[in-house]
Amino acid sequence: MKIKNIYVIRHGETDWNKNQRFQGQTDIKLNDAGREQAAKLRQIIQQLQIESVYTSSLSRAFETAELATTDLKLSIQKDDRLRETNIGDAEGLTHDEILQKFGEQSLVKWRSYEERLLDYHFTNGESKRQLMVRARQVFLDIAQNSNRNSIAVFSHGMLMRALTYVFGAGLPWDLQVFSNGSVHHFIWSDENPEILTYKSKIS
Repeated sequence: MKIKNIYVIRHGETDWNKNQRFQGQTDIKLNDAGREQAAKLRQIIQQLQIESVYTSSLSRAFETAELATTDLKLSIQKDDRLRETNIGDAEGLTHDEILQKFGEQSLVKWRSYEERLLDYHFTNGESKRQLMVRARQVFLDIAQNSNRNSIAVFSHGMLMRALTYVFGAGLPWDLQVFSNGSVHHFIWSDENPEILTYKSKIS
């Protein structure tokens, strides 16, 4: 049996994270705290013996990947499918501004993975069902086609949460679980090539 370890890492902090603004696919760079978080990942990345690196094409994820893997001298492969969910007209708004603009239940509906709400989305944005299809496709492509056994993927919080629902773990949204710079371990095996199993949060 062939096993691959997929380590999915959320980017470091940005000013929009700090100010609790919803970023979506708006391309916001890391702030000083985010760059520090990314640099602290170097030791973890070395311990995990990472052999291959993929990243969202958004600069906050790519810069995190660059800083975290600089000692490994590996090429970093960008993939647009690893971008954060597109939240359309809600991008750039705070929690309270979203509730005011889209209604008091809008965030509850947007975060819910109940079947009846999977197609809910903000105006001009992406639904959770669309996000889940995209996440499943890109992660299975990476897992099935890479010839490496220890792979780092730098991405975003909502996509990472969606990924747990795609493959059945279904982790509730929690800022502590999906914190900036957090590392999440998934396992793929050729016995079940259409599945990634969520194992644990590493840091």
